[in-house]
Amino acid sequence: MIANSENTKRIENEIRGYFGNHQINFIEEKLEGIVEIALVTTSAHHGKKFLFHKTRGAYRQQAIESLLNYIREHKAKECVYTVQWRAMNETELHTSYFSAPNIQAALDKFFFGRDLHCITVFSDSLNPIS
Repeated sequence: MIANSENTKRIENEIRGYFGNHQINFIEEKLEGIVEIALVTTSAHHGKKFLFHKTRGAYRQQAIESLLNYIREHKAKECVYTVQWRAMNETELHTSYFSAPNIQAALDKFFFGRDLHCITVFSDSLNPIS
C-alpha cells in the first residue's frame, strides 16, 4: 500500500509541475464506491477558483492517473474558450479561459462550485484555432 501511496504522490507532483507557480487543489469525493477527483486551479489575477478537469476511478491512484493523462493530452484535443464575467457586487469585468470539448463543458467548468445567481456571464466564445 505504501508503494501505491508514493506513486500517487509522485503523480500529483508531476501534475503540479504542469501548473508551475499556479495554485492547484485536488478535491476528492467518493460516490457509490467510485473515487472522483476534481482538479481546481486558482486564478493569480483575481483569486477565484475554477475547475480544470474532473476524473473518476475505482481507487484514488486510478483517478489521479486519469487526470495526468488528460493533462498530457487535452491541449491537442480540446478547444479554448474565453469567458467574460462579473461577480455580483463587483464592478470589474473578468476574463477566464477554459479548455473544453464544447461551450457547455466550458461553462460547466466555470460554474463548478458557484451559485449561478451570483455571477453574470457577458460572453463565452471559442478562441480561434492557430
